[in-house]
Amino acid sequence: MQLKNVGIFILLVAIVVIATLINGTFVDPANLKTLVRDTSLYGLISIGVALVIMTGGIDLSIGSVIALCGVMLVQVINIRYEKTGFETKITDTRAEDNADGTKRYFLSIADSPPPLHDGDRLVYRSTSGESAINLRGEVTLESDVTIAKTVWIESRDALRLVRPGMKVTLSQIRYTQPLVACAIVLGFAGLVGLVHGLLITKLHLQPFVVTLCGLLIYRGLARVWTGDDQVGLLSALSSFKSIVTGAAFELPIPLIGRVSGANESPWGLVWIDFPVTGVLLAVVALAAWLFLGRTIWGRYLLATGENEQAARYSGVPTDAIVIFAYVACSLLAGLAGILFTLEWNSVQPNSSGSFYELYAIAAAVLGGCSLRGGRGAVIGVIAGAAVMRCLYKAIVVLGIPQQWEMVIIGAALMMSVVVDEMLRRYQAFRRL
Repeated sequence: MQLKNVGIFILLVAIVVIATLINGTFVDPANLKTLVRDTSLYGLISIGVALVIMTGGIDLSIGSVIALCGVMLVQVINIRYEKTGFETKITDTRAEDNADGTKRYFLSIADSPPPLHDGDRLVYRSTSGESAINLRGEVTLESDVTIAKTVWIESRDALRLVRPGMKVTLSQIRYTQPLVACAIVLGFAGLVGLVHGLLITKLHLQPFVVTLCGLLIYRGLARVWTGDDQVGLLSALSSFKSIVTGAAFELPIPLIGRVSGANESPWGLVWIDFPVTGVLLAVVALAAWLFLGRTIWGRYLLATGENEQAARYSGVPTDAIVIFAYVACSLLAGLAGILFTLEWNSVQPNSSGSFYELYAIAAAVLGGCSLRGGRGAVIGVIAGAAVMRCLYKAIVVLGIPQQWEMVIIGAALMMSVVVDEMLRRYQAFRRL
């Protein structure tokens, strides 16, 4: 492991320890869960841009690709409602308290409906016009509230305007299969990277110019496509979203229970949910590590970044390597766009993904990637992404004004570039 990679891990530990000593809630299970999730999402785009930086290039369009892919996912899913012809009456409504203080709402209807899906609607007319009740699905309540020949349905909405005896009709939700929609979005993201790579290798345009133009074009397309309005998934894909954004397993974290007050374990052991996005990051990171360290193509990529002309004269297909790096970067940005959209449940085309390319570049450089190309390590990039998110969380938890976020991140990036330059000169001096 390079000296700089060791340094980034020391910096990560230092941030966590200092923030915890100042405010013990920094290591609360809920905060750690958020940190792992955010590190996973930002880690994906950081690995993508790291591959580009290793070739000596740069990609400034990542944030705009995330926004455009999020908008595209919503549009391709194409959520719509179809009337079924089913008509019935509401016979009763109920509300039950959850353990966390929230409420669940239920209604009963006189007739058995067709099979219900999460997101279906019961449509009724009120004094203000046509309104709808968003449903979760048919349920079976406890025996003391179950009425014979009555169907109980859980509602997503509070039932303030609904009264027994009110006539309702059923509209069922329809949308494209989520895996098909995700595949289409990823295909488009890969095409974006291919265009970037071809413009850079075949027309010999500067990566900075190509991706800066992409930043403007893709953000503009997202705004034009939506009319500059927020778009979202509403209540569709609830089961798919719960799988993708949910927990894969629980992970034990020692020595923090007593600090955060989470439990009374003698070892301070706390179990936190490890998200599915963390598993995706682990898979992508393993694939990138194997590619860079265990394949000839990974060595070609590093050689291209070190000296592209020399690599070409040595028989390395440098154009193919550069194109691959930009395709991989855009694919990971597209994947992140899908995951962010499922996490947010909506996309704001003029702001979603803004400055994410800077976070990714900062994480890659902090993690040991040289902006001159030819050097980088996947584990360091993930540590860099973790440092960026820990810095952000420390700003929030410690009550530092949010305006300082960019200052702190910019200073961290500047320090990393300075350290990179000093190490380069030291290594050159050692070779002499």
